Amino acid sequence: MQTTCVFNGASTLAVDQGKLFFTKVGVDITNIDALKYVPMEIPGIFTVTKQAGQAGASRSMTITPTAANNTTYSVTVSVFKESDWGYFGPQLVTFTASFTSDATATVAEITAGLTASINAIGAAFGVTATDGATLVTVTSSTTIPQNINIVSSGAGTLAIAQTVAFSKPYGLASYLTALGYTSAIAGNLYTQYVFKVKASNASGFAGAGDNLMEQTVWVNTAQTALISAIDAFIAAPFTSPAAYNL
Repeated sequence: MQTTCVFNGASTLAVDQGKLFFTKVGVDITNIDALKYVPMEIPGIFTVTKQAGQAGASRSMTITPTAANNTTYSVTVSVFKESDWGYFGPQLVTFTASFTSDATATVAEITAGLTASINAIGAAFGVTATDGATLVTVTSSTTIPQNINIVSSGAGTLAIAQTVAFSKPYGLASYLTALGYTSAIAGNLYTQYVFKVKASNASGFAGAGDNLMEQTVWVNTAQTALISAIDAFIAAPFTSPAAYNL
């Protein structure tokens, strides 16, 4: 059995007689699947996992050329499209952009040519190049963070380095909305807690005995007090109940 709820506004976390309760204030808990409260027996909580909501970041890389006359500079750009998942994960797409220097090559000429070439092709892949005169900066132009990689594939010498590491987004409101939780506020982030709780069935009933029930709680990251309270509970679940009254 699994239950899920989304917290958007001020809510209360309390411990009473060995049970943990997330109780709603007004209409602050929305999109509740078959529950009004989320009670959990403290002795019955097997595990709690937390995944903090994060916006994520696209990977950024730089390309620095060494000037040489009449030389072709080429880069092959690989894009791992987090916004377009295939059966085995993010879709991988690649493209190659090139520029050939003239008989009086300069670094600025090469960076300008590579920038124009990358942008002419890269727009369709969600990639943007920016000319810095001494180097080219390449990153994702989409609103969904993407992981990119660049390798030199021509005769011209290019030094390639990472400037911003890729980080995967998690807990985006758009993701919750896609799951059916329409109360998720657009543009907001949500931190996920998954409680695995032991639930007991009375003897004489089908399935009598203990079984695990998973309870997922999505908390708007703006609710810092509630997140702190949940974290404190996870660290010390048998502390005085007053510690968990917000």
